[in-house]
Amino acid sequence: MAAKKKTAAKKPVAKAKKAAPAKQRLAVKLLTELPPLDERRRRVFRAAFTDEQCKAWGDITKAANVLTEAERFVGELHAALKKVVPTGYSLNRLTWLTSLVNELDDAVEADDANQNNAGRTERAGAVEVADKTRRKLANALMAASTGSKAFRKEVTDRNESNRAPHALESSLAGLLQLAVRLRMSDDGEALADETGLTETFLSSVSAVTDGLRTANEATYTSEGGRDSTTTNVIEGRVLREIAFAVSTFRRAREDGELAAALKVGPVVSRMMGSKDAAEVEVVAPTPA
Repeated sequence: MAAKKKTAAKKPVAKAKKAAPAKQRLAVKLLTELPPLDERRRRVFRAAFTDEQCKAWGDITKAANVLTEAERFVGELHAALKKVVPTGYSLNRLTWLTSLVNELDDAVEADDANQNNAGRTERAGAVEVADKTRRKLANALMAASTGSKAFRKEVTDRNESNRAPHALESSLAGLLQLAVRLRMSDDGEALADETGLTETFLSSVSAVTDGLRTANEATYTSEGGRDSTTTNVIEGRVLREIAFAVSTFRRAREDGELAAALKVGPVVSRMMGSKDAAEVEVVAPTPA
């Protein structure tokens, strides 16, 4: 009797790993735990400070820095309110502040997108102008290099056709340096004028080079662009709400309540103690 063939055990198919979900922002998570606000309370809380007052504070600080500290602050404030709700504050007011933090996050993201798009568009235009200028400058230098093999080699070495913004900036600067050097002697100046390397043209080349350099720096700056007016208003409102919470908790402690000593980050702390901020009085009603 023939022996039965052993059936090879099938290896279990490895399940594809699910992509880790994006980390939920603390302010977004908190709103699911806090009481929702009706329109009446929103109007009351918004009326505590005018847009002008909020913008006055928002103009002084950088929204991205305020956002980082505000995100941490609402978490600390929520934990403090679980222990003691001091006189003058409420979970509704925290809901309002938390919703503002989320608005600020969206505003910062929108600003970044707009500024990146604008920066790329501006730099693309600067590259186009700079590349045309480089070719014109290189042609004029080649015309002026007739009879000088060494000078022609210098022009060739510095005339890179690479349109990468920083490479183009370097090439333009190098060619401009050669043209300026050429004009330093009487004969060289006469030759430069004859081949189009006039002072007026070289001044325009210098301006184009500076424009490309500025576009490059703006694109790669670590600080990013300016906050929009809309963002500054939201930013200032967040700052004022944080200041209001801190002062309310402080007054409660002074009156003997077991309210927490809320901590703020360095940006918010400097803002609350600055002379610029003190010029506009902080007034807010007791929350409903």
